[in-house]
Order: sequence, then C-alpha cells, then structure tokens
Amino acid sequence: MTVEEARQELITRVSREALEARPVAYENLVANLQKVSQALEESGTLYAGTCLRSYEGELSLGTLLVTVTPFAFGDAAVAADGMVRALIAARGDSWAGTVFDTPVGPAAVLTGVNGFHIPAETSASGEDLNLPMAEMQVYLPVPEGVEGQEQCLVSFNLTTPCEGHWDAYCSDIVALLNSVTFDEPDHTMPQEGSQPASPYSPLSTPAQTSPGGTHTDGKAPATPFG
Repeated sequence: MTVEEARQELITRVSREALEARPVAYENLVANLQKVSQALEESGTLYAGTCLRSYEGELSLGTLLVTVTPFAFGDAAVAADGMVRALIAARGDSWAGTVFDTPVGPAAVLTGVNGFHIPAETSASGEDLNLPMAEMQVYLPVPEGVEGQEQCLVSFNLTTPCEGHWDAYCSDIVALLNSVTFDEPDHTMPQEGSQPASPYSPLSTPAQTSPGGTHTDGKAPATPFG
C-alpha cells in the first residue's frame, strides 16, 4: 500500500469521527499500516489474516500468515525431515516437530511457544509485557516439476495467545494443509510472449472469499481464516 491507500483502508474500518478525534494517533496508524504492508510484500506474503471467534464461551484470537520464498532442495521428504531436525535442535526442548503428509507432499510441522513483546507505550497497563503466544510453523516444499519455476517453500505460521484453544486451531491447520493444491503447467498453451512465474508468486493461491467470509462460490470457508 501507498500511504494514501493505507489511509483509505483505515477509513473503511474505523469511523472518520473517531479518527479525526485523535489525528496524531490516526497518522501513526496510517504509517504503521503502510510499513506492515511493505514488510509483508518483501517477505513474499501470499495471505495475512486474523480471526476472532467464540470457543467454549470465550473469545479466541488467532493469526495466520502464508508466505513463499525461494528454497533449493533435492527430495521433498528429505528436506522436510531435515528442517524438523534442524529447527528443533536450534530452538530447544520447548519445541516439537514432525513431518506431516499433505496431498501435495510432505511438510515440516513445528509447534512451540514464543514470547511477544508489548512495549510500555502501547500496553494498556503502561508497562512492558511479554505475552506468550502458542505458535505452529509449517514448511511445505513445492513439489519438483510443479509450475515450471525456481524451487520454493510455502510457509504457514499460526499464532494465538489462547493456548487452551490449541486443539481447535490444530484442526483448522490440518484442514488448511489438506486443501492446498498447486497448478500444473499447461504445456498446450503458446509460450511466445509468456512471462516466467516469479519465485515469489507461486500459483498456489487461497480460495477467493467475499468480505462476509464466505467463498465466492457460496460455500462456507473450511476454517475461520477463509
């Protein structure tokens, strides 16, 4: 987003009266949203979203980030197993991991708890806080030969401060991973004038959703993230 696009996005989500009542805070929001937008683009983000839902009578917040980055590997199964071993060794016993078989190949799945630092100036209590966040990271090597582009890695990152609701989020991620597909290259299409696919833009894309949260084909989303 440009600065002006970030400003317009905020206007669609927060009343103009509320924004104009605190112009300095409004401009800070605009600047921060624009910076986040740039950071997401630079990191190869395909999708970033949050969900706020009720779980057993309690509000539950989750965030999901899907990115794609160049990643050279040989065999996908060996790569996934190697990532699990290397990342657990680097992070310590507080993390666990396994290789999960998806319809499009093996994925490295890691779970653990990270601390999210909230500085005093943005904390409701006025003090520095360290919020524990349950986290799941999934690394899915794009199968060799798919899409005819540089090898890459699709990553899914789920976080929630609601550790007690972890089972529900795990079910969501399993449903998400089982829904991933990759477009096969169509060799019947004319090649002249075609543009090579960017390693940052694989053809694996989330299903299109409407603002109300349902798919454009009328079906409800498989998970609260769409």
